[in-house]
Amino acid sequence: MSSPPLLLFLLLLIYSPFLTSTPSNLKTRLNKEGFYFLSKNARKVIDKEIPEIEIPDIKIPFDGGWVGVADINIKKFLTPDCKNSEDDKFSFDLTLSPAGLHWDSTGGGLKIGADIAVKYGIFYQTGWFVATAGDLRLSLSASVSTLDGRPQFAIANCAMNIRHFDLQIGGGVVMWLMNLFRDILSYEVQILINDQACSYARDLLLNEGNTFLHSLPIDVDIGKGFFLHYHIDDDPQFTVDHADLSTTVTVTYSNQTSCTHPITPLDAEEDPSSMGSIWVSDQIPNCLLETAFNNINLSLTVTHMNLPAIEGYLKTSCWLKCIGFFFPKLKKDFPNQHVSLTFAPASAPVVSFLNGSTCVNASINLDFHIYPMESNPDVLLRLNLLSIGEVEPYLEDRKLKGKIDSISINATEVFSSIGDVSQTFLTGFDAIFKTVSTSLLSVLLSKGIPLPIFDNLSISDTSVITERPGQVLLSLNFTDIH
Repeated sequence: MSSPPLLLFLLLLIYSPFLTSTPSNLKTRLNKEGFYFLSKNARKVIDKEIPEIEIPDIKIPFDGGWVGVADINIKKFLTPDCKNSEDDKFSFDLTLSPAGLHWDSTGGGLKIGADIAVKYGIFYQTGWFVATAGDLRLSLSASVSTLDGRPQFAIANCAMNIRHFDLQIGGGVVMWLMNLFRDILSYEVQILINDQACSYARDLLLNEGNTFLHSLPIDVDIGKGFFLHYHIDDDPQFTVDHADLSTTVTVTYSNQTSCTHPITPLDAEEDPSSMGSIWVSDQIPNCLLETAFNNINLSLTVTHMNLPAIEGYLKTSCWLKCIGFFFPKLKKDFPNQHVSLTFAPASAPVVSFLNGSTCVNASINLDFHIYPMESNPDVLLRLNLLSIGEVEPYLEDRKLKGKIDSISINATEVFSSIGDVSQTFLTGFDAIFKTVSTSLLSVLLSKGIPLPIFDNLSISDTSVITERPGQVLLSLNFTDIH
């Protein structure tokens, strides 16, 4: 039996291995509406999984013989409807409390087929039976704790009650003989259904679910040698309306971490109508950027070969509108050549979440070389670019996208070996760099990052991203993907 992907998605959602450091810089909340939605969608998984359960044979001894049932199989299973749901669409009546989770169900149905054999004195008969159980009442309580920094489930109690039961027997058997054992057979089959239902729940949560959760790596590879190291310090906190979890995560590179950015308390007011919420401190992206700046080469070189659109501007010789026009010494010393531009951060970029906006501040050194740089390593001119960009993140077509609201560039001279840097050149360069960077970033942000899909379930485009000072709040809603 395989673990239902939807249940595992629920586990991952509550225990997102994403990020934080003490105090918490990420908090996840799943509201009761979110639990209801996931329970409703779990119905499809359960309807598929339960018929695959292997049920053991039964042999009932009695004075003078025995009744045996073999090859028991679940022919059909329909999960129950929600007990108290206003629209009767959910699979369970869910209750949250400080003790954890509790499900109650009613309705639904189960049909079981099997081969039957009876030995009574000198008589031996074989045949088949079909048992139909209706109005299944399941009650299940579970608590959640942590083990080795990972979540674990525990079942407090489980009970199944069958309100309607019918047993049909056939296959050429002598009915008067079978009828002698109908009541005891009905009783044993109902006991079997009760035991198997709770056994399935325990196996799913305690064995497969907990084994899966405990196998989750505490270091999540995000590429290029970077990892997110997480550890759940405290048990989740349940109330009658929601479940909360805070996590400790550190950004590492080659087992090293470097982050000086402070943590803002995660106190933005949530949208109570959403299915869940995720609070993220601006420490997370800033720690990633700071660690990257301190450990890897973030430079980017632009030439007339990899960006032909600005080939004319990079020339050292021209009548107008090229770099050589502004620097006569460059034109004289390096006629009829091209300049290459190398961009490298002067310091770690900083991401700031403000009221309703996301700002990125960067200080970038721009070095001018004669192309190719490998043969001309000397820096002829260095400018410093102070860039401030304002980005609006949003969800569309199940992707995380962004829109550039504004970009400002301020270029200043650091040093020059090819003559004075005029204000006219700086103003023109600001305009060109702003146009090119805006165009490139707009294309990149419009493509977006696909949101994860688990068993045809994903985050809905109706989810809302809200920036607040020092943090961002994602108000979650889920949707079915067909």
